[in-house]
Amino acid sequence: MPDSRTPNSILVGTVVFAANAGLLVLQLLAGKFLAPFVGSSLETWSAVIGAVLAGIALGNAYGGRLADANPVPRRLSVVLVIGSLAAAWTAVCPVVLREIGWYRLVPLGPRIPLLAVILCFPASFTLSLVTPLAIRIGLPDVTKAGRAAGRVFALGTLGCLVGNYVTGFYLLSLLPIDVLAMGIAGVMLALAGITAVVFRGPSSVAPRQIEPQQIRPSILPLPRAYLVVFLCSFAAMTLELTAVRLLAQVFGVSLFTWTGAIGVMLAGTAAGNWLGGRAADRSAGPDSLARGLIAAAGSTVLVDLLFLLAVRTDFLPAGDVQFRIVGWSFLLFFVPMLLFGTVSPRVIRLVVPDVESAGRLAGRIYAWSTAGAIAGTFATGFRLIAELGMLRTVLAAALLPLAAVCLVTPVFRRVSLLYPLSIIGGAAFAGLMAFTPDVTQITKETNYYAIYVRPAKTETGELVPNQFTLQLDSLVHSRVDLTDPTFLHYKHERVQMDLLQAAAQCSPNPRVLVIGGGGYTFPRCAKTLLPTCTMDVVEIDPGVTAACYEKLGLDPALGIATFNMDGRQFVTERATESAYDLITLDAVNDLSVPAHLLTLEFDRAVKRLLSPRGIYLLTVIDVPARGRLWTAAVRTLQEAFPYVVVLSGADNWNPDAQSVLVIYAADTPFVLPKSGRTKVLPQGEIERYLSESRPVVLTDRYAPVDQLMADVFRIRKMDR
Repeated sequence: MPDSRTPNSILVGTVVFAANAGLLVLQLLAGKFLAPFVGSSLETWSAVIGAVLAGIALGNAYGGRLADANPVPRRLSVVLVIGSLAAAWTAVCPVVLREIGWYRLVPLGPRIPLLAVILCFPASFTLSLVTPLAIRIGLPDVTKAGRAAGRVFALGTLGCLVGNYVTGFYLLSLLPIDVLAMGIAGVMLALAGITAVVFRGPSSVAPRQIEPQQIRPSILPLPRAYLVVFLCSFAAMTLELTAVRLLAQVFGVSLFTWTGAIGVMLAGTAAGNWLGGRAADRSAGPDSLARGLIAAAGSTVLVDLLFLLAVRTDFLPAGDVQFRIVGWSFLLFFVPMLLFGTVSPRVIRLVVPDVESAGRLAGRIYAWSTAGAIAGTFATGFRLIAELGMLRTVLAAALLPLAAVCLVTPVFRRVSLLYPLSIIGGAAFAGLMAFTPDVTQITKETNYYAIYVRPAKTETGELVPNQFTLQLDSLVHSRVDLTDPTFLHYKHERVQMDLLQAAAQCSPNPRVLVIGGGGYTFPRCAKTLLPTCTMDVVEIDPGVTAACYEKLGLDPALGIATFNMDGRQFVTERATESAYDLITLDAVNDLSVPAHLLTLEFDRAVKRLLSPRGIYLLTVIDVPARGRLWTAAVRTLQEAFPYVVVLSGADNWNPDAQSVLVIYAADTPFVLPKSGRTKVLPQGEIERYLSESRPVVLTDRYAPVDQLMADVFRIRKMDR
């Protein structure tokens, strides 16, 4: 086989890069494709990641057998043709689901993983066949096993990195999601044609003659090798998921938080794959692997210490929020992810006895590694962070590579290994005992947020008697007065109360739906002032609801009905048509609203729930003079409702400042409440902003909400 600099090998590398980039793009699109059918919840994203990783694991396992059975380069073209069809399926599948509608017959719980597998598995399985085939094609002899595997893994990870950044920052703002999926299908088909032309010739090749020096016994038994990569991938995925939660404590939740963190993690992994492959061929002994595992554990323990130091000192220079997110991510997570990335190439080098079994064993190793990532995803997303908290979850992850050391070498006979292992393990256990909720001052950690309930303070830092704030990650969401259930601190909540009181004049027993409970301040006030109203609250995180009842004095006797589920699924599947006189959407996630709750399809679903004189109020945070999200929301609502008005509770209107806007939408004209608290943005000014910004109509196919908020995130001043 030619070396890595020949045109044929460059083409194989390009295929690996493109297949993995396409797979990452499809994974990012999957959550948006599924949101109309299952919502956008933790369960949705965990199911997507699990389905994709399951496809990768099985694809690599089967691909390894396929590669060793007939390692013909032209097979890449066949795999790419099938991968093109699978990528196209991700765009076609939602259309089929909408047409037949059978998914509604399946309860939401099992529906989420079922649809995730139907949508994601075909592409992830097919495109993952490429990796072991590429390793087998690019392996000239067994002494280069680590280098070949590391090079292929690095190219694949770099493809994921590019797919992550290009999609998150650019493609989603330029093209509808179904067009992007079909674009991936087109790229795979084009590569299939190129490989078919370049690798034309006989359909099979003669088996290589294996020289005696190319056969050697496996240094690491296969069962142990599988367990080592499983544990390390479990730890790496745990660290990756926890990384976003840690960064959210400082930067909030946004496209930049996710994209920046994941990008640095992928960059570290890619560098680790490449370095690990080179190191494996130079030093193939188990002790070298053991030292790498100990270093990975030590750097993971340091993540907590560096995070606490960075939070307290904030030593990174002030500036663009994107720069700060990438800087923090690089500082905290690049080194441990690099060290975890070295593991798989080293393990492959230790277990491959000859060239002819390289594809099969590399596929199995990668499959077990992916299985560990699947287990880490579900364990971290559903249990570890909620049970242990963010800081202790990181320390628990550090213990896994230490356990893997004991599988690689008799560590108790190696003083040079036992000493650092004991120190790092002791530090991890000490941290597990020390980082309790009393120390971290986190009231409750859930699958969605770190929830802080703290005494409220004035701008000068003085405590306000009987008042507490509810903070979700870095966002202070609500402020509650325990002695006054009618207290409304935020002015947009007063606008909501004004409109409810206006609705009560037409209907003495108004029916209200609040999407996004938060601190339950508006529902509490409404039920106190209008006890006869019916109040339904949809809050996706049951931990937030529990904190309100346990810490913020929410009275169960008020009779507020809570539904802990995604707002879209409640609106489309649980609520009754024409059931509500007022619906408010206040599901603000840091600065923006979840995209699937802003689309035209959702607006029309909300409209079906309103009574003939019903009102829909949408809360958006934006900078009116330059923001693009609020204009897109207005333009979209205008497609569904004849009357759309922008309201504000601010005393002084400043279009150049960040503002909380309440957008009124109804089939009846807006009537200004008599309270004087609600202000109306003149319709002429709205039209001027609409004409200047050329807002898009947000749909399930195209809703780049995070990108529309990009400028606001960039200019936001950080509190820490």
